[in-house]
Amino acid sequence: MARCPHIDNGMRSGTNLLYRNVQLKCLQVNLQCSRVAVSNLAQVIIQYNIDIAFVQEPYTIRNNMAGFPKGFKIYSHGGGRKRAAIIINNNEVDAITITQGSHEDAILTEIRHKGLRLFGASLYLPIDRDIERDIDTIENIHQFTKGEGLILAIDSNARSRLWFDKYTNARGRTL
Repeated sequence: MARCPHIDNGMRSGTNLLYRNVQLKCLQVNLQCSRVAVSNLAQVIIQYNIDIAFVQEPYTIRNNMAGFPKGFKIYSHGGGRKRAAIIINNNEVDAITITQGSHEDAILTEIRHKGLRLFGASLYLPIDRDIERDIDTIENIHQFTKGEGLILAIDSNARSRLWFDKYTNARGRTL
């Protein structure tokens, strides 16, 4: 579990600069399409007051995410089997799906919380698909959000010493 970085959101009031520290507890997890993992994740989200969970390979029934409590706000996109989602468990956090950066394996949302505006993306990069296609998706998200805060949570199915793996494979070099 990782904590999203503290974001100092500077606001001007007359000539005074006011700073407000806005915190969001975030987590990233690959559920490996497991119903039990969904249940465990829901418990963790509640127990640790996680605001936003970036999920890859959620459990689905008929191409729709399943097993999460009704109080959670679930964001995914596309008509096929969804392999990326964002779960929000904080009623003070507003989010909308940005369709230009979303499909079954990628969900891009605009997130607003206490005057803070940023973008969050959860992506799944299947090992059996050319990673160049997924890099195009990441580039499109980056271009769309240029100049704004962006959290990318990616299961890349790539290995690289850059993220402290033991070795780097071809997908890791490309990414």
